[in-house]
Amino acid sequence: MSSPTHIVIAGTRRGWTREQKQAILIEANNPATTVSAVARRHSVAPSLLFRWRREALDAERAAALPPQPAFVPLSLPGPVSTEACERKQSGMIEIELATGHRLRADTSVDVGVLRTLIEALVRQ
Repeated sequence: MSSPTHIVIAGTRRGWTREQKQAILIEANNPATTVSAVARRHSVAPSLLFRWRREALDAERAAALPPQPAFVPLSLPGPVSTEACERKQSGMIEIELATGHRLRADTSVDVGVLRTLIEALVRQ
């Protein structure tokens, strides 16, 4: 015995066109009725009508704004030469630690090397 094949197509969501939504919102904006009454007539939740109203207002506000430019031209200055900066900045750094050690280094010293030296002196 074989069981018959059943195809069940069910949907709980309804689709509303833009025109249908606008007509329902116009009806809900009528001062002679309430949003709840209009929602009951169309078998929808009142919160759905409020959401449609908010979306419509947001769309109106967005349409009223001036269009944003797709491209904004930007001109940047050329890269700064680091060699010129290094040559101009000559000098010495002197660091005196609480342990009494002094460390002197040229300003062009690598920061990682300087950190390693300071950590080594602090551990002594």
